[in-house]
Amino acid sequence: MVFHYGNHCEYQVVETSDIFIRVPDALDLKWIPFTRMATVAFTSIRVSDIELGDKVSVTGLGLVGNLAAQLVRLQGATVIGMDLSKERLRTARQCGVDYTLDSSECSLKEQIMTLTNGKGVSSHIEATGVSKVGVESLQYIGSQGEIIFLGSPRGEFNTDITDVLNYCHLYNRGCITFKGAHEWRYPTEPNSFVKHSLVRNSGIVFELMQQQKLHIEPLISHVIKPEQASEAYEGLRTNKDQYNGVLFDWS
Repeated sequence: MVFHYGNHCEYQVVETSDIFIRVPDALDLKWIPFTRMATVAFTSIRVSDIELGDKVSVTGLGLVGNLAAQLVRLQGATVIGMDLSKERLRTARQCGVDYTLDSSECSLKEQIMTLTNGKGVSSHIEATGVSKVGVESLQYIGSQGEIIFLGSPRGEFNTDITDVLNYCHLYNRGCITFKGAHEWRYPTEPNSFVKHSLVRNSGIVFELMQQQKLHIEPLISHVIKPEQASEAYEGLRTNKDQYNGVLFDWS
């Protein structure tokens, strides 16, 4: 069995020079597809300044955000996860996320300040891709902290860009560093001039799964036959409380 960065299709013709990573023999095959999402999430940790003892927040607890939150904990930080979905918050708790907050609550900033002793988080990972959420997150990031854009920004959002930039520029507004975490900023294969690569990150994901340090089982919401594909995609689009990690059983 091998893991491959493939396309969204049942069959794919590949070159022998493409990337294939051998799957460890003892690893549950149901977990392997989640390596893709975990490798995406890994980029947010790689670009960050997260250290042991930090307080870090994550907005959006779908697969990528949940796995990013788990990786934050493995980095030695306390993680605060936020989402609108009560089911995703429950799943995050199952996966070991320290604190989970409902994003719709008007007291969100106050709750985060309480959890951080009034200092705000030192790092924030924005995994929803909703620009408005990213901008609103700036208010609870601590002095000289960082915001990491893991979710690809999408949808039009109009705001005062000068006010947003002042969070970055002005010391009394936090002097916050803005960082992008698009996974392709790193090479796919190991490179002697760059420490990190997608292949290296995926290999580490395998190790974390083997060591039971990365929780995958709670992320699996459905195992279905390919004939149910349309039902699954509709569920993922319109019923995100119930559909999360959906696997096809090709046997």
